[in-house]
Amino acid sequence: MHASPALNALAAGRRTRLAWYAYDLGNTTVEFAIPLYLTRWIVEDLGVAAWVFGLASAFSSWAIGLSGPYIGVRADERHERRRWFTAGALIAVLLLALLAFLPHDGIATVALVLAVSVTANYFFQLSSLIYNASMLTAARGANVVSVSSVGIGLSYLGGLLGIAIIYFLVSGRLVPGVSGRAYAALPAALIFLVCALPSFRARRLWQREADAIDVPGGRLHRRIGELWRESSRQYRAGWFLAGFFVLNSAVMGLTLYLPLHVKAVTGVDETMLTLMFAIVVLTSAVGAGTVALMKPVGKTVRMIILVCLALFGVNAIVLSTVRAIPLVIVFTCFHGMLSGALIPTVRGAFAQTFRSDYQALAFGLYGAVQRVSMGLGAALEPLAVAAAGGTATAVGIAAMGLLALVGVPLFSRWRFPVPAGPAASISGQ
Repeated sequence: MHASPALNALAAGRRTRLAWYAYDLGNTTVEFAIPLYLTRWIVEDLGVAAWVFGLASAFSSWAIGLSGPYIGVRADERHERRRWFTAGALIAVLLLALLAFLPHDGIATVALVLAVSVTANYFFQLSSLIYNASMLTAARGANVVSVSSVGIGLSYLGGLLGIAIIYFLVSGRLVPGVSGRAYAALPAALIFLVCALPSFRARRLWQREADAIDVPGGRLHRRIGELWRESSRQYRAGWFLAGFFVLNSAVMGLTLYLPLHVKAVTGVDETMLTLMFAIVVLTSAVGAGTVALMKPVGKTVRMIILVCLALFGVNAIVLSTVRAIPLVIVFTCFHGMLSGALIPTVRGAFAQTFRSDYQALAFGLYGAVQRVSMGLGAALEPLAVAAAGGTATAVGIAAMGLLALVGVPLFSRWRFPVPAGPAASISGQ
């Protein structure tokens, strides 16, 4: 007995979403491995100056921010998202895996290690950009924000699992004779590859060659400008990205400096600090999972962003004032839960503020704002501490809270898309 076409379509949609989720499950292992192992290996073990590594990493982020919109619009118009995604992921895997086997016993070879690491980071980010462009396709027939939230929730859990595997490998407990932070990128790359493979094969996740696209006239930057103006007129997308710029700056500043603050005010050892932040990552997954279960639409999405962002800012300010370990843990977990709810909601919402056939361009613009704001968040906290004439980490944490609150009036001016007719099935509303 043959299944009905409707049941076949439903099953195919689920398989497509599982492929999309798999990438989120694996990519956070690389994102966690870079600051926890790769950065420390290059700076502490190989002796590269921290400012040199920071500048090289910033260059890699700036490069994806500047090139992402242009690569995105070409991938959209030429139906090449799948090719760009596959190429970006495979090059990133190859370069990350290669790091463990490169010589690093001289200035020239250490420079080569640095160049390979930042190039791997560029292509890793490129694969993520194109992956996000398939969100609407993955969510066809389902709620977009919910799909985004499930993916982010899995990414937190996958990141914890991946870091546990890396820890046992670099400690020499898995493979005799293989130990040290130099090997950390290898398991991260392999986990990422395994989790990206389903997306390589999921044809329904990508554009079909038969799908026509009405390409605006003019040169590439003019087409980008016209598409941006269209989204700005309809949804005030500029205010959305301004709010995201502030939100991501605050999240990045807190991500970088919150461990320093917790250690400074509580005096816990490294093991306890690691355990505390493993709990924070789990609460972030809880925040993302809560949004996924809510399946928010329309004004509810907007309300989640505004309320969670206001609470995020207030929580950071309160966190900067507490000293007792139980209270520090509680408010740090609130931080994880709120950021876990905000990030996937914002990601899913932005997917719906741009034309569905230009999603790679949309997330190229999103990525550009994300990369620039990461640098701002990293710089603002120490600047805030210096401006206050002190060295207390609490000043920087409070500054990130105030910065987050600035995003509330910015996001409030954004108009959430209201679907009409058949488009509603695509947006999941």
